[in-house]
Amino acid sequence: MSLYAAENSDRTGREEVLLSRLFGTLFMVNREGYLGALFDRAGINVAPGDYRAFQIQFWPELGAYSPDLIVEGDSLLLFVVSRPRKSLDPEKLRLLAESGWKLSPRFRLLVITDGSTPPPAMAALEDRLPKNRRPALGWMSWNDVFMTLYGTLRKRDENATTKELIEAFLGLLTSEGLAPFVGFDGEDLKSYRESLPALDRVYSTAKRLIADIESILTTEGIRRISLHGPVEGTLPIRAPRSLLVQYTDEAWDPGVLACGSLILRTDYVVGEVHVGFRSIAADSRARALLVEGRNHISKLFEKRENLRLRLIGSRGGSEPTRETSLIAQLETQEGKGITSVEFISVHDGERDDLLPALAEELISLRDFVTDVPLLPLHRTPGESPFVVAGT
Repeated sequence: MSLYAAENSDRTGREEVLLSRLFGTLFMVNREGYLGALFDRAGINVAPGDYRAFQIQFWPELGAYSPDLIVEGDSLLLFVVSRPRKSLDPEKLRLLAESGWKLSPRFRLLVITDGSTPPPAMAALEDRLPKNRRPALGWMSWNDVFMTLYGTLRKRDENATTKELIEAFLGLLTSEGLAPFVGFDGEDLKSYRESLPALDRVYSTAKRLIADIESILTTEGIRRISLHGPVEGTLPIRAPRSLLVQYTDEAWDPGVLACGSLILRTDYVVGEVHVGFRSIAADSRARALLVEGRNHISKLFEKRENLRLRLIGSRGGSEPTRETSLIAQLETQEGKGITSVEFISVHDGERDDLLPALAEELISLRDFVTDVPLLPLHRTPGESPFVVAGT
């Protein structure tokens, strides 16, 4: 089995190369461990003893419509198709599936594409098929492939050859921008301000973090409003310490943007990722709502032990603290210099399971800010468009 089936067949398309490297790798390592994990994620059932007997064929000629790959064993006939999601044709997939069922009742179809959600062509394909045949259809993203192999490798005590093969394929997905965020590399963070290659890798990882979390947030009605800090470029004399991304809820009135936003901040120097809410206390409405809502804020902190309060003024920010009583300073003469207040949770940026926690916290804080409220949000029709503190 060759890793270079695509190149050896003069096939240079991205999906063709990825598919040949993927299955070339899977057939060179422990099949039951890695191919089995991939099939489990795709919902493909295989008899335990079938893995070693599998036969594989790239780009077979089956007529007008052929799969990119066939995997065949006693318990399975699998057609694999890998395409850019926008180029999938549901009618061609239907004809391909029909030819598969004619060959074997053990037929399954697996489609692999870019993106984080099933492409519309998959739903259109299901609509063209009887209900009893739909369970034979499967879809995976390259992100799914990455996470399956990455997770399996971390669980197993592998020999050097297997580790090298799997990591090489994961590196290929990363270089093609098809790998999900699995944490910042600690060594790259240490060299962030000293090495251009390390800086490029850190920025590339930050871009993956932003893209992946926004694929979740947008389904919850949360959208980005600004990004402050670099995610690419040459090595400056002093590379910026952090990157800040601000978000708002689609239902919030644009007028509240001067009062606060949800935030995600990556601190490249200490290797942390912060998520939370920033209230612009320099705005009188936001300041009043913070004071009015401080009891709710205290109760939130009691429930969420990972939350920290940070007061920021013209001379910089205070150290994060659990002392929510400090919000009372906003009513004092001393507190007039406080320009913004943050509720943030701090996370180790090297964690590979970080993404779901970050998204969950931002969504939860959006709901909290809306319910208290901590922003001057719309009221019901006929009432003032802004919440007035004390009413």
